[in-house]
Amino acid sequence: MRAKDGLPMASAFQMREGEEALSVSWLEFWNASSPASAIDQARSLMGRNFALKADGRFARLNVGRTMRAVHDATRRRVRIEHLPTDEDPAHAGISGYSADDLDVAQSIAEIVAREDVYPAVV
Repeated sequence: MRAKDGLPMASAFQMREGEEALSVSWLEFWNASSPASAIDQARSLMGRNFALKADGRFARLNVGRTMRAVHDATRRRVRIEHLPTDEDPAHAGISGYSADDLDVAQSIAEIVAREDVYPAVV
């Protein structure tokens, strides 16, 4: 995730050209005892498939709050759904917008609080 001053920038939630959904992890899949423990599980799995950077961050989002924030700011409805794969059973996606919808990405970035940001590498 792209961050500035410890908080995500809108570009962290911007869809890439040709993507159908912004790839995220469904933290509830891990049935963890705490959000930090769920992030640890996601970090471990992602670290097997991607090169995590020392300055990288993960942001924890609440599904309902995210959908409301996007709708309130843009009058658009995004979908957030669990889309498991063989490589990532916790994979999920945020869809309903495109690479050109910077207002959607901005509205998501604006609801992330400092306590919802975790380092990608520990």
